[in-house]
Parts: sequence; structure tokens; C-alpha cells
Amino acid sequence: MSPLVLIVDDESPNLESLGKIFEREGWRVALASSGPAALDVLRREPVAVVVTDLMMPGMSGEELLRAVKTLSPETEVVLMTAYGTVETAVSAMKEGAYDFITKPVKRHAIVKSVRQALEKVSLVAENRALRARLAELAPAGEGPLIGDAPAFRAVLDTLRQAAPTSATVLLTGESGTGKELAARLVHDLSPRAAGPFVPINCAAIPESLLESELFGHEKGAFTGAVARKEGRFERAARGTLFLDEVGEMSPTVQVKLLRFLQDGVLERVGGTEPVRVDVRIVAATNKDLAAEVKAGRFREDLFYRLDVVSVRLPPLRERREDVALLAHAFLRRFTGKHGKAGVAGFTPAALAALERYGWPGNVRELQHAVERGVILTRGESVDAGDLPEAIRAAAPAPGATPAAAGPPALSVPLGTPMEEIERLVIRETLRQTRGDKNLAAQILGIAPRTIYRKLDRDEEGRLVERPPDGGE
Repeated sequence: MSPLVLIVDDESPNLESLGKIFEREGWRVALASSGPAALDVLRREPVAVVVTDLMMPGMSGEELLRAVKTLSPETEVVLMTAYGTVETAVSAMKEGAYDFITKPVKRHAIVKSVRQALEKVSLVAENRALRARLAELAPAGEGPLIGDAPAFRAVLDTLRQAAPTSATVLLTGESGTGKELAARLVHDLSPRAAGPFVPINCAAIPESLLESELFGHEKGAFTGAVARKEGRFERAARGTLFLDEVGEMSPTVQVKLLRFLQDGVLERVGGTEPVRVDVRIVAATNKDLAAEVKAGRFREDLFYRLDVVSVRLPPLRERREDVALLAHAFLRRFTGKHGKAGVAGFTPAALAALERYGWPGNVRELQHAVERGVILTRGESVDAGDLPEAIRAAAPAPGATPAAAGPPALSVPLGTPMEEIERLVIRETLRQTRGDKNLAAQILGIAPRTIYRKLDRDEEGRLVERPPDGGE
């Protein structure tokens, strides 16, 4: 459903004119000729933006602003004011108004202001929904592995099932999909969680050194080997060894790894004595190992030893519904890291760009894009212009449908007497209005004297101050 824009003005021609302008923009419109009538609309249904005249008989636009912010804090208010009341409008903005437009109102100015207010409502609603979803996912034990797409949840389920066992796990998928995070999850959920997690990138170490780095070496095994050195296998004893880019291993190292997987023993370079090590292997690759076997570049017997539990991590383009969730999680991390706590989220245009982009670099690329956005933004939200050019180029024309905001809720136990319910509602409204009884009465649609009558005595039995004599 499209957002609701409420127009408030005591002059009928202004109401009708603005109503037609906003309807042509595709917005739902409600009209009210006074502040109390506007509050009646707010009580009936959620309103995204209120556009109100500042100077009206009875309840002024400034008083209506305070009432709206009490009744529905996330509803934005745009004021229309004559040049002589600009100071009052500026003062109202300090109380929470989104913008003010001077009269005579120009079509492009009022449409632009309301559109931006709608975008802010959309941003707040989406960020609130993302925070809520992140909070739901947090207790699941996945740590930094975040996602709600069916394909990703299936991956997490498989990892959780495999973790308590001693089975070797092979993680496949493109670079940047989170294979090391998945390996850490397997370790953290396993009986070996108290032991070390030792990662090694097999592609980052020269072939001549990889064997020694993995299996260790004896003193004098080669030039420069001045002492015995433990390899990564021994350092990972009673824990987990993560072999990243296992497809880059040379045939010699493949043979030694195969022997370890078969017998649980290794030999240091230059050594002759077998060393038994209790370690679990989690391997990862972005290559198609089955194709590498056919091409003769990877041992078939080693492939089957590694491929006990195979888990493919889906690329980000296959889980687009997770982009906003991940972006929000990264934003929370980087606002703290870079001292930008005022950055609350993303504009609709930025989210549209993030969700449309193809993400060839997957989650890692998204992480870097969000960090750049947090660093470069000058406002409260990361905009499309703060993102890398490749992502901006993928952005569709902005235009989001905001979720409307609702009023503060009050829970009342079933069976509470109606008289007590009335008192509870009045007290809560007074709390929201900071004790302003006239404003509370306007919000509730009752006379101020009724508030005094209903709250004749407070909870401790003390008499409540009564207003001067007068009818309701």
C-alpha cells in the first residue's frame, strides 16, 4: 500500500489543491481542516507525513506538531508558513518538524520536501526491520555469518550438523563468500572449540616453503633450518586446521596430506620419525576440484578424503535478499570503528544500488563498499553517492515505498476495569507530552477538565491540582 500523506489546512482551496498535487505523485491523501480533525485521522490509521499550515485557528500547526510527535513519533511533519512566521517555523523544526515551506507554496518545492520526508520514513522503517532481524539471528550462534536466504540457511544447517563430528569438511565457493568464517563456525560449534583454530592460505606461501610450513622441519633439513620447527599441523593439535585454497597444493604436499588423512601421522621435513597429531581438517577452495582431478592436477584419492562433508557457500548474487541485512551489520561495525555513531543507515537510493549490483567480489566486496560509504558520508545516512562508482552505476531510479509508522503502544491486562484503563491511557499520554495537559487533551480528543476529573487522585492518594472552574 502506498504511503498516506495527511494535509491539514483551515482553507478548503488549499486542501483541495495540495490533495490533487499529491495524488498525481501516486501518494494516498487524507484531508483535515483542523488540528483535532488531523488527530482523528492519525488515530484511525498510520500516517507517513503530515503537511500542515502553521497558523490555524484553535490548534496551531506548532501545537499539532507536538501532538503528532507524541501520538506517532516516526511520522514526519512538513510545515507551511508565511514569510512573517519563518522564525516560528524554525523553532518548530527544533521540536521535530522535518521541513518548512514558505507561502505561496510552489508545487516543486512542496513535492520535493514531502518526497524526501517519505524517504526518511522509509529509511527509518527499513533500518528498524533490519535491526530486529539481526537481533533474531544473533542468538543462533553463527557469529559474523549472517543471512536469511533459504540457500544460506541450508548451508548453516549443514555446518551445524557436521560441526560436532570429527568429519573432514570441504568448503567450496567463489572468493569472498565467507569460507574462513564458515570454517571458524565449524570449529566453534565442535568439541574442539577450546583448542586452537589455525588457518593457512596454501596459495599465499611459495611452493618450496609450504611443505615445511604445514608439516614442520628438523634442524639441518635445508639451508637456514637452524632449529626444529613445528608446522601448522602440530600447532593445531586438539583443534582445527583450516587449509584455505587447498587446490593450490603441489603434488608432493598432496601426498603428505593424503597420508595424514589416512593414518593421522606426519613426518617433518628432514625427519624420519612419524609424528601423530590429533587435529581436524577443514579445507576450502574456489576451484572445481572434480575438474582438477580430471585434468590431472589434483589427486583423486585426496579429493575423496577431503570431500566427506562438502558445503558450497552461495555467491551473494544468489542470496540478494541478504544484501540489506549484511550491509546493515557492516554499517554497525564500521560506524563504531571510524567514530561515526551518527550514521544510522542507508538512503533508499543507496539500498537500491546495493541490492541491484551483481557483487562479483561477494560479501568481501560488500563489506569494503559499506566501509567506504561510512567513511565518506557527511550526513546521517550513507547515500548512493558515497558508494563506489561500479555500484552507483547499477542503481535504479530512486523511489521507495515507506512503511508507515505506528503510535506508541500500551499493554493492558485482560479484565482491567474500564475506569482504570482510562486512567492508564491518560497517565501514559501525559508522560509522552511531559505533563502538558492541554496537549494531552487534544491528543485524546477530550476536554482538559476531563483529565483532572479522571485523575482526581494519583496512586498515592494525593489530591491532583484542579483547573479553574469551568465547563467541559
